[in-house]
Amino acid sequence: MTAEKILERIQKDSEQEIKKILKEAEKQAGIIIEEAKKEAKQESEKILSDGKQQAENNAKIITSKASQDAKREIMKAREKIIDECFIKAHHELSTLRGTPYKNLVKTLIEDGCDKLKGQCNIIISREVDREIATSMGLEVIGTVETNGGVIIKSNDGRITLDHTFDGILKRKKDEIRRKVGTLLFSD
Repeated sequence: MTAEKILERIQKDSEQEIKKILKEAEKQAGIIIEEAKKEAKQESEKILSDGKQQAENNAKIITSKASQDAKREIMKAREKIIDECFIKAHHELSTLRGTPYKNLVKTLIEDGCDKLKGQCNIIISREVDREIATSMGLEVIGTVETNGGVIIKSNDGRITLDHTFDGILKRKKDEIRRKVGTLLFSD
């Protein structure tokens, strides 16, 4: 074999080896690309899934907050309505006159005297209260600045019952609030 033929043979073998190496490199590159595509797809699916979950969580939080805000506003509106009822009741009691007023005060005095076993004196808020107390045989010992009703004191001065309209409304406020709330807002 001549040197030329040897060189040809080496060149041919080299070309075949180069082709073989290139073919193997292309095959490896294809495998690497496919693996990279799979990883990229899995990663994008994970990111998308995490994003959806985060969006759902955010939506739940926003919805919950909006619901709480709405409930708070409803409660404020209800409280305002109940407060307006108290104002109206206070006004109605303040402007009560004539027989209805006299009957109410007489009932309040009778209740207080029963609780004090008849041993009592009266502090009046209106001049008409004096007539009522006197007609019931009770002594009037003073006056009080309020919109109506009376204060009943035991003869020894140790017990005082506030049967003024303001006193009654103040004592019964929570009970009245519940009843008004139930009447107005029960489903």
